[in-house]
Amino acid sequence: MEQPKKSIFRRASEWGIPFGLYLALAGIASIFADHSVVLNFIFMLMLIGTPFLVYRYQRRMFIEDNGFTEYAGLWMLGIMLFIMGAVIASFIVYLVLQYGRPTFMQEQAQMVIDAYSQIPQMQDSEMLHVIQRMVDEHLLPSPIEVVFNAYWFISCGGSFLSAITALLARRAIPSQH
Repeated sequence: MEQPKKSIFRRASEWGIPFGLYLALAGIASIFADHSVVLNFIFMLMLIGTPFLVYRYQRRMFIEDNGFTEYAGLWMLGIMLFIMGAVIASFIVYLVLQYGRPTFMQEQAQMVIDAYSQIPQMQDSEMLHVIQRMVDEHLLPSPIEVVFNAYWFISCGGSFLSAITALLARRAIPSQH
């Protein structure tokens, strides 16, 4: 007896969990990348690897459906993967920012201030004064604001990326004799 075909949403929910953990690990690596060259390298590799991972999921669906998945279905799978993954990653990254490294935004802002203060042309720049004022008046975004913005960026950016990878995932399936 043949198994019923899995829906796009079922696949996205099953594959979205490991994809979300992948995105969460990339996010955590980026949060601590300023403390370790290895974590910076890992983050960059994971960032570069993201489209390949999405392609792999889309291609897997295409092959499992014997090449009958429409472009829109593959694209929707990618969109749903990014939405599901972003939810999972956002929750985990929020916990890390809130409890693991609560001063992350202040440290990053101070790093920018210190770097630009070393450049003679930037020492009196408006941007430098604005960033310093944001630090002094505690106007930097909170962890939930950072995560919420990252969620929308991942979801929207993932939609565009999925459109490209869906095109590639639809290449012909080699015949097996």
